[in-house]
Amino acid sequence: MRIHTLIVEDDTGLRESLEKSFRRKNHDVVCVSEVCDAQRLLRERKIDLVLLDNRLPDGTGLDVLTKARELDEETAVIMMTAFPEVKTAVNAMKEGARDFIVKPFELEELHLTVQRALEERELRRSVQRLERERRSRGEITEILGESDSIEQVRDQIRKVAEADTPVLVVGATGTGKELVADSTHRLSLRSKGPLVKVNCSAFSEQILESELFGHEKGAFTDARDARAGLFEMADGGTLFLDEISEMKPGLQAKLLRIVEGQRFYRVGGQREVRTNVRIIAATNRDLKARIRSGDFREDLFFRLNAFQIIVPPLRDRGSDVVLLSRFFLLRSAAALRKGTLGLSPDAEQILLSYNWPGNVRELQNVVERAAILCESGQIGTEHLPGELQAQTFLTQQAKDGSGSMPSLAEIDCRYMAHVVETVGGNLSEAARILGVARNTLKAKLRATE
Repeated sequence: MRIHTLIVEDDTGLRESLEKSFRRKNHDVVCVSEVCDAQRLLRERKIDLVLLDNRLPDGTGLDVLTKARELDEETAVIMMTAFPEVKTAVNAMKEGARDFIVKPFELEELHLTVQRALEERELRRSVQRLERERRSRGEITEILGESDSIEQVRDQIRKVAEADTPVLVVGATGTGKELVADSTHRLSLRSKGPLVKVNCSAFSEQILESELFGHEKGAFTDARDARAGLFEMADGGTLFLDEISEMKPGLQAKLLRIVEGQRFYRVGGQREVRTNVRIIAATNRDLKARIRSGDFREDLFFRLNAFQIIVPPLRDRGSDVVLLSRFFLLRSAAALRKGTLGLSPDAEQILLSYNWPGNVRELQNVVERAAILCESGQIGTEHLPGELQAQTFLTQQAKDGSGSMPSLAEIDCRYMAHVVETVGGNLSEAARILGVARNTLKAKLRATE
């Protein structure tokens, strides 16, 4: 497929040079030197790529960029700018330009920049196409993974989505409970209605009551106007109550009445309000323990627990760790404009060996950090946090091969030696990773000799 390229450059020599170079690369090229002509061509033709000078006789490159983004967000725009205008080019990227290159530049450097921008565009298109195909088949695209445990979650979502019954989603922090709510709503008969979300732990009891049920003017000091609550906003759709275990008992009683189909009043109101809302609640706490301690109503638990979905921790999902890592890496690489990034076998092994107390959210943060640090095309062990490497090392060293269990002091010595060897004998770097002073590390190493 030929790439339709628009070159906007008022320097005749550079413009002609770029035109010849990109025609040799089999691009369909058209050239202009002014903003008005560029904007006209963008309206008249399908343009895949714009090579855009910043300073033009009748305006700036930003004027062309704005029009290109307005007409087609998929058009890849690369700014060509002199060194003093780099700040302007960075601002242009914030407005939607794919990249910028500083004049003077080598043609090969520009071609690499263009190739990267076009590859990113094709990657986005492929992801969007796959997403549409999966949605058309009723697949659950929000939750990634191929493990049996996550497939069971998807199967439960499919079964309960159209039932319109309350759903209780249980799982540790960072496992993806909100994604379960998103999928359940999207596959339900209420999908054309709103999905409204609230974190019950984020507000005091009084504010949460006002958020959920609304208030009338003058109901309390700051109630200058009447306001509809989240139940009214979610009418005809779904209300997602995250961290339901943190809701105070007084509000639980009011919520119970609504779950049972009764009307409610806004705070300070005298008019009954009735809504048609499906409730999906989520918690990372043991609600039965909260019931025993008197912090959660048993009758509300039974109403919300009509159908329970348990989201497994990441450590129980096996190779999903690598699959998710590659997905987050793909997304991070695109956001950072780093092209394609991969995982080294050693890095994969560390990710698989770690127990992920923060679950998918922690994995996402680790991969995004690694993508920022990586300056090559592959994530290595050196790009991963020290605690991941330490836990993997300790797991491998828990047995020394003789069948006996080493002492804590012996494991401590082995790990120090491992870190020093990994950083090539750099004691300052080793001390930083180990979280001790350099002199302390030297003393410990001398003691092991």
